Amino acid sequence: MKKWLRVTLSIVLALLIIFVGISAYLGYSMTRVERVPLTENPSVMGLAYENVAFPSMDEDLTLRGWFLPGNATYPAIIMVHGNGHNRDDPTIGTLDIAAELVETGYNVLMFDLRGYGESDGSTVGGGYLEKRDLEGAVAYIESRGLDRIGVIGFSLGAVTALLAAAEDNGIAAVVSDSSYADLNDMMEPEFEKRTKAPTIFLHPILFMIKIIYGVDFAAIRPVAVVSEIDPRPILFVHGSDDTTIPASHASRLFEAAQNPQDELWIVPGAEHTRAYKMHPAEYMQKVTDFFDAALETVQ
Repeated sequence: MKKWLRVTLSIVLALLIIFVGISAYLGYSMTRVERVPLTENPSVMGLAYENVAFPSMDEDLTLRGWFLPGNATYPAIIMVHGNGHNRDDPTIGTLDIAAELVETGYNVLMFDLRGYGESDGSTVGGGYLEKRDLEGAVAYIESRGLDRIGVIGFSLGAVTALLAAAEDNGIAAVVSDSSYADLNDMMEPEFEKRTKAPTIFLHPILFMIKIIYGVDFAAIRPVAVVSEIDPRPILFVHGSDDTTIPASHASRLFEAAQNPQDELWIVPGAEHTRAYKMHPAEYMQKVTDFFDAALETVQ
């Protein structure tokens, strides 16, 4: 083999190794989050609670959370937090929402998704993996003898709730607060934010993530599966001033669901997952009215 050909092949191979290495590293950064420690628990709201643990549905992962008992005749509501935080998210007001649900009579499960808070795991998947965590939470609630189950999710948690409900009939109703319709529409800005890398790396990295970590980010499209939740109802909530995920995503999801029982509430002036903070009384009235009707709550 001529020397120039060997040199050329060596350079190409070196560049390929470097490119794969960079892609693998950036893929790692996209599937990892920095854990945020819990700072409060339901006792600060004067609530009784149990520390609970249960397995995710498809992996040897233990998920941890709180079970807040309400009225024994009432259904259960599972709360699913957003990206970058945990079950206690003061920016959303998850403990406040849980307290109001319990006061109404609902039993509430708050838990940490994989890689967050006190749950096991280190790889996160934008809802692609997390839907199995929620399915594990549903199985846990059913094991406690509660078979009327609603889910309220925020951002990543809302995506997770929609993806899981499309597969798990144990979820009887969903409140989707600030979900995106299709991750492909969000990919480039999210990639730039998380990796600080040029978007030329995006598609090779997505391929590497799928091969190495088993996460197909391009397949995370709630808009493609939301109609499968019918006839179980969904309340879509979204802030009109959401610059993280535009409110148009909620409108697309609502239209795709094609269920006359579904509801869409675009909250004037609210930013991403801040609808409760802006209008707490109206928010809880809409949420509890929705769950009361959907879950046939015993009054």
